[in-house]
Amino acid sequence: MNLSRLRFVVPFTMLACAPDDIGIAVQTPEINVTPSPLEFGPSAVPLVHILPVHVSNAGHADLDVSLNIEGADASLFEIAETELTLKPGEDHPIDLSFTPATFLDYSATLVLTSNDETDPTVSVPLTGTGISAPMPDIDMSTLAVDFGPAAELSTRVLTITNRGSAPLHLGTVAQSGSSAFALLTDPSGNTIAPGDDVPVVLAYTPPNADGDSGTLTIPSDDPDEDPIEVVLLGNGGADFEYPVAEINCPSQVDPPAFVQLDGYASHDPAGHTPLTYSWSLASVPVDDAGDAISSAYLTNAVSPTTKLWADAVGPYEVDLTVTNSIGVTSAPARCLIDAIPSERVHVELTWNTASADMDLHLAQEGTPIFGRPADANWCNRTPNWGVLGAADDPRLDLDDRGGHGPENINIDEPQSGRYDVRVHYFDDQGDDVVTSSVRVYLDGILAFQASQNMERNDVWDVARINWPEATVAALSDPLEQSVHRQCYTP
Repeated sequence: MNLSRLRFVVPFTMLACAPDDIGIAVQTPEINVTPSPLEFGPSAVPLVHILPVHVSNAGHADLDVSLNIEGADASLFEIAETELTLKPGEDHPIDLSFTPATFLDYSATLVLTSNDETDPTVSVPLTGTGISAPMPDIDMSTLAVDFGPAAELSTRVLTITNRGSAPLHLGTVAQSGSSAFALLTDPSGNTIAPGDDVPVVLAYTPPNADGDSGTLTIPSDDPDEDPIEVVLLGNGGADFEYPVAEINCPSQVDPPAFVQLDGYASHDPAGHTPLTYSWSLASVPVDDAGDAISSAYLTNAVSPTTKLWADAVGPYEVDLTVTNSIGVTSAPARCLIDAIPSERVHVELTWNTASADMDLHLAQEGTPIFGRPADANWCNRTPNWGVLGAADDPRLDLDDRGGHGPENINIDEPQSGRYDVRVHYFDDQGDDVVTSSVRVYLDGILAFQASQNMERNDVWDVARINWPEATVAALSDPLEQSVHRQCYTP
């Protein structure tokens, strides 16, 4: 028999593989948790300490995780989230907090349960130690100031004491309720040393005998008493909902500029409308002697909106009170605005009299006063100095011809070089000796300031700006005289 000629017929079904023999890739999630253990280490009592734990999915399917803290000290640890779902490749940080109750070692376990079939339960040890650390502790002489029966102005003193072992920093005190109460001394921003105190003088001027009530809210960095609220009562403290003044305002502007302010959010809880508005300028930038360097003003004092003219660099404060339709006035709301120049070079001139005409000059090094065109001044407000267009050219934004200033000259992107700052006493207009003050801001930061007594026709060589070094050097040249009364000599 010729075996090579034989044929064997095998049924197709006999060639099929069993299901267990087939290789199929299954898409599964995979949990990773770091760090493990999570160690808070020495932690001050009784402050809250926060550290992140990262949960990630290294698999190829969605990861569902439940989180729980277990152990004897579990109540001192807290997790921000207890359920989450992570896509493949996703990493998710979760904050854990530890608040030690006293000076002991504490431990607990963060347990993560997931749909990771290989590792369905992950345990992360949590540890921390409570330690003593210097901390402030605010203490009030009273939490209720009662002026009692009063027919006219009366005052009371509230004392804030720091009982702690670290300096106590007070925030901005807020007043609400009746406008019959007023702060005669404002403790906002004070730092109180351990064991020291600050007196706060309060006044009450009753508008009638019906009674008044209000609240002082005093924020601080006391770790467990922030803020403190003090109740103010007068003539029995009538149970009345006062109108509320609110201001919508920016926190920062680029001077000189008009700043839009609006009080449309002000309201009266009792519905006694319409409201009337009263705006006031509480403070403007001042020099080292406490004298105002700004001619700021409000465009309208009695409308729902107003504009503040912020001409000088520094902080401004604007207050708003509203009065409802039955004649009750709110506590004042305050808007804090910081004027910071955006230009890389900002030179500002102010002076201390109401009539004299002082002029600011900024010139390329070696240029005489009124030298054309390298001296930027009132009659050469936007000279062409460079190749970048307006960006590297100086510009005089303000020219004050009659008192106080400010005047300022700015350069957005200065060229490399040296720039001389001068002040010219152009005309006295009835004033005599004037004290001029110059401030130079580089990239929004005060880099130089100086003052000089001047008489009519004096020229003060103030300082030299060096760029790109971004430095300012005072010039010690004596005062010169200039009788120019026109832009440039023929």
